Amino acid sequence: MALHTTNIYGNITISDDAVAVLISKVAKDCVGVAELVSRRLSDSVLMIFNKEPISKGIKLVTMDSRIYIDIYILVFDGISVDAVVASLKSAIVYHVEHFTGMRVKAIDVHVVGMKL
Repeated sequence: MALHTTNIYGNITISDDAVAVLISKVAKDCVGVAELVSRRLSDSVLMIFNKEPISKGIKLVTMDSRIYIDIYILVFDGISVDAVVASLKSAIVYHVEHFTGMRVKAIDVHVVGMKL
């Protein structure tokens, strides 16, 4: 499914993969996030063959011009999980809304574990 919006410039369609790449980049640049974690078995199978899935650890759903995001991460040990989650959420909201022009309705950050 893709993001669709209409404005004075016409109809705009942005693929979910493009938004997932943006979210992945933002998450990797966020302080305290060690890595994104696979959420599907198919992602793990791709990694066996040294292929990084585009939407690794990210689930996007769009309904009524609103974006719902689930992200699965590992955090570094010794860093406040609450601070990392708050920082990640605000960074994702800013970048996705700026990139797509659509509103982010909800972000669920799933901290799967810690990395030493």
